[in-house]
Amino acid sequence: CIRDRYNMMTKQLSDISILIRGVMYMSILQAAVLGLWYWVTTWYIGYTWGCAVFGDALVTGLVVGIVMGDVPTAMKCAAVIKPMFLAFTGAGGTVVWDEAAATLGGVSVTLISGLDVSQSVTIAVPLSLLCAQLHTIRRIAFIYPVQKADEYAKTCNTKGIMFMAVWWPQIFKLFLFGIPMFFGLYFGAEAIGNFMNSLPVWITNALSATGKMLPALGFAMTVNVIGRPQFLPFFLGGFFLAQYSGLSGIPLALSGLFVAFMYYLILQASDKEEAVDEGSQAAVEADKEGKKLLTKKDVNNLAWRWNVYCEMSNSFARLQSLAFCAAFIPVLKKLYGHDQEEFSAALTRHLMFFNTEGIWGALVHGIALAMEEQRAMGAPVPVEAITGIKAGLMGPFAGIGDTIDWSTIKPLMAMLCLPLAESGSFIAPVIYFILVAGILTTEEFFFVNIGYRMGTEAAMTILGGGMVNKFISCASVLGMFMMGGLSASMVNVYTTAQIPTGEGTVMAIQGDILDAVAPGLLTLATVLLVYKYLRSGHSMMKATFWILAIGLVLGAVGIIGDGGFLIKPIMDLTAAA
Repeated sequence: CIRDRYNMMTKQLSDISILIRGVMYMSILQAAVLGLWYWVTTWYIGYTWGCAVFGDALVTGLVVGIVMGDVPTAMKCAAVIKPMFLAFTGAGGTVVWDEAAATLGGVSVTLISGLDVSQSVTIAVPLSLLCAQLHTIRRIAFIYPVQKADEYAKTCNTKGIMFMAVWWPQIFKLFLFGIPMFFGLYFGAEAIGNFMNSLPVWITNALSATGKMLPALGFAMTVNVIGRPQFLPFFLGGFFLAQYSGLSGIPLALSGLFVAFMYYLILQASDKEEAVDEGSQAAVEADKEGKKLLTKKDVNNLAWRWNVYCEMSNSFARLQSLAFCAAFIPVLKKLYGHDQEEFSAALTRHLMFFNTEGIWGALVHGIALAMEEQRAMGAPVPVEAITGIKAGLMGPFAGIGDTIDWSTIKPLMAMLCLPLAESGSFIAPVIYFILVAGILTTEEFFFVNIGYRMGTEAAMTILGGGMVNKFISCASVLGMFMMGGLSASMVNVYTTAQIPTGEGTVMAIQGDILDAVAPGLLTLATVLLVYKYLRSGHSMMKATFWILAIGLVLGAVGIIGDGGFLIKPIMDLTAAA
């Protein structure tokens, strides 16, 4: 009798625990903190740390976990969401996804409702697409501060330019991003969670199966961006190595580095051309002979200011022009401050259209700075030469930077940390932040300084040489190999369907047929089909909708996942018979 009473009380306590978890809600303080964090991610303060990392799924997932009091589950959700955004570079300043909004919504709703972590990406995707439209509004509204800065430049009002470049955008973003996210989370997260808990099993299976398919888009996008078709064998090699050996994280990266190094040796052996560096050497020698008005501190200050302001005021009017001018204000004041007319003209010409990748493109800043210095010392450097160099070099360097930094280095760092995030470790975003911010910031300061030292001729030599192409090719090999290995664990498309064989026995399609040929064939087929779809010219948005539609239908029916409203009942009837 005592044992029965004990068992009954234990069951009641278990039911109460489940009920408490099911009615978990978001307090007004939690919603306010998360809304403020979303606002912070849209500041874009610090190109190599704020833009690059603050809004990232891993870092934002950690913030949500701390605020909601469940870091391990939050990190597991972030690990599921992150692959969707591995390849997004935002080339040209475009925003078709909002990774921070996706993570805030996907993780918080999953924690509140107690859903399976794989379903967080299904919630994240539509929220990401919706909030991305706010960035279109932002860039339209930011036409105004650029126009005001033009007026301030005429009177050398640098304080006015700085207000329009820094403070006006952040105040506007509070009302556009922070406050709406607060209301959305406070009033919407619990409602969404309760709704998700009330769904029947076949719908939750459909959502879970779709969530496991969606990361295929992130990997396919990355493969499409960083790898030419001839590099696909490296993707397959990484995929099957991971499938057969179970390697992931650092061991997989070391294997990829070995493969990339072997590829580099092959390139070296087949390259018969000798690099010519006479132009860069001549530029360096010419700089050594010239008198300097600026110090190394001035150059590094320019690099730091560009890093901080780069994307704060990006607009449809002139993109990064206001940030470029804001970064140059101290050095222009030092060079032309004694001549208000020249100072005003310099501010005006650096408010002209400008857009590049902020790290490799920072070479342009160093070159423009060297030319401005020569002009201030009386050298015959025409204004047209300075503006022409900016217009001519910003495109090529942007292409290199987008390929190396945002499509290769940053995804590689994320892939190294994803296994830790999958295990629920808070260390993953910490390591990720240190790696990404450290590498990209070092690069940015290096490129500003080398651009200033070498000058225009050396920059053209760098672009024309073969070293950059070799580096891009080897980085692409490493990226393709890592993409293959990580997609083997991060994308999970499988079927539980079985084929009756008579005499009460069945044959599992997944285990007895597909895995007998090669493990992970459905996963591989999913990634490659999405890649082929993107390669044929279709947009990421169309691919997203197709994956959502196919995943939901096949998951609901039960063809993929753990069984839906059709396949599972048939299997149960077959087993009973």
